[in-house]
Amino acid sequence: MHKTPARRTAFRTLATATGPVTHASLDAFTDEAMAEHLRALLVAHGVLAVRDEHLARIEKWLPKVLGRLPEAGERRIVERWARWQPLRRLHRQPAHRPTTAGQACGIRQEIRAAVRLLEWLHEQDSSLTACTQDHIDAYLDTGPIERLRIRSFLHWTSRQKHTRSLTAPFYTSSLATDIVAADTRWELVHRLIHEPGIAVRDRAAGLLLLLFAQPPSRICALTRDDVLDDGQVLRLRLGTHPVEVPAPLDSLLRELLRNPVSKAHRLEPEPSRWLFPGSRTGRPMEPVSLSRRLKMLGIRSRPTRNASLLDLAAELPAYVFSRLLGFSEQTAANWMAESGGEDGPYAAHRSRTASAAQPSHDPAPPP
Repeated sequence: MHKTPARRTAFRTLATATGPVTHASLDAFTDEAMAEHLRALLVAHGVLAVRDEHLARIEKWLPKVLGRLPEAGERRIVERWARWQPLRRLHRQPAHRPTTAGQACGIRQEIRAAVRLLEWLHEQDSSLTACTQDHIDAYLDTGPIERLRIRSFLHWTSRQKHTRSLTAPFYTSSLATDIVAADTRWELVHRLIHEPGIAVRDRAAGLLLLLFAQPPSRICALTRDDVLDDGQVLRLRLGTHPVEVPAPLDSLLRELLRNPVSKAHRLEPEPSRWLFPGSRTGRPMEPVSLSRRLKMLGIRSRPTRNASLLDLAAELPAYVFSRLLGFSEQTAANWMAESGGEDGPYAAHRSRTASAAQPSHDPAPPP
């Protein structure tokens, strides 16, 4: 393996340090890119245990964003809320479901919203303990809709008696406000199938998004074990029941299995388990990288996926929609309602019934 000067320096640092190599020792590296490269190598070869990297990055980022608050008391309050509310949700996820890039982004936005509220209060010569509902209403009226993300923080501070009883509306948006036209969606499908020069993995990923409404985070999480091929029919495990994959997407997936594309394949101890391997050893492709590649082909992830969801919800019963494509029944019901499908009320009723039957400690999957 060819070693650049930076890589040689990193290995020398590890070799001269006392004690075993741990995730914490790599976290202390000033060169974060190099640390992540070394971490991927060590995890792939069994030297380090696998960990939830997105969650670990949030834990490392949290003190930095809290440092924007000048008062120690307010920093402690925000940190306690962050650890007992948004971060706790991630820690309670099953080990086989690590934090996704989308979840990590949402948690960061939620924490930043709380910090920005406190910064705004200081600009008004006020503070968290002196905050009133009038302050909150003025704050929400003078800023973007993202400020509504403070709702969870306010409810927690109210329950913990850090503030008066404060609230904010739910942060919601219409499911189908950002959507491409159906004709545009099918033009993109035609382009991925017929235009020469497009990489196989980009064709496959784009068709998974356009035909099966799979977001980049789920596409990147697909493994070789999710592909079920008997030589005649290829099925893909997206939900609880494998879905049959039509041509030519089935051929593209077979090609990915035969010739996986990965810059790190020479350093892998064995063939990558990921259908879309990334540039780091033992890791899947990053959803942000995949979104960027698709955008270069004219495929914007959110609006094209929304178009796919709308069409699928109009064609499939919500129960089938959720089982085949891996969405919760509530999400299926929501999209059924957006599409005007007749099954919407029935699916919503089934979802509420299923949720009521679940134990209280087993929350329904998020939409």
